[in-house]
Amino acid sequence: MFNETEETHESFGMMSFNRVHSNHGMVLHGSDLTHRTIIEMRLHHSSKKRGLSCDWHHAEANIVTVRMSQNQFSEMITSMNMGDGIPVTLAFTEKDGRLESPEFSSITETHTNEFKQQTKDVVKVAEDLLASMQDLLSGSGTVKKADREVMMKGIEKVVREIGANMPFMEKSFTEAMDNVVTDAKGTIEAFYQQRVVDAGLTALESDKVSAPTLIEGK
Repeated sequence: MFNETEETHESFGMMSFNRVHSNHGMVLHGSDLTHRTIIEMRLHHSSKKRGLSCDWHHAEANIVTVRMSQNQFSEMITSMNMGDGIPVTLAFTEKDGRLESPEFSSITETHTNEFKQQTKDVVKVAEDLLASMQDLLSGSGTVKKADREVMMKGIEKVVREIGANMPFMEKSFTEAMDNVVTDAKGTIEAFYQQRVVDAGLTALESDKVSAPTLIEGK
């Protein structure tokens, strides 16, 4: 008889990565697309059993489940020691249980609304500055130094918004669109990779090689 022993420790864990598919698009934190195929990481507590001169590792209670897009997964494993990491989506934690997915937000719509608000703010500053200048210049006498300084600061603010902040917003929008394209390419690549795998498995299943027939006397 072989005695089987089981060992547990608070530091024992098991991690797995799986490709998960969905019939509807899943929303992921840090991604501007919905995804039908994602990468899911699961971290479990673990136990170790010893029997038949072998160690057997088993996953126990789930600690955390993390979901990410194909592009986020690729970026994670190729960008070690860089910054704070990449955005991922928590689907389950040991403390909180199952977590709801975030609400989808369009990055294009977000940038459009921000640009509209920025433009509105610049126009308001320019209109207030114009009104102040009209009041000062319509009166008699010379314009005071303090009033000139106020007008100059107002003009500088308008120039700064138009000459620096707005181009920066345009650059940020371009970078965001580049990230969307990269994410989309990764999603499409993952989709077709899975299609190829599924087609291969179907072909193997439908075209099984039959065992050779033995001919008597041969």
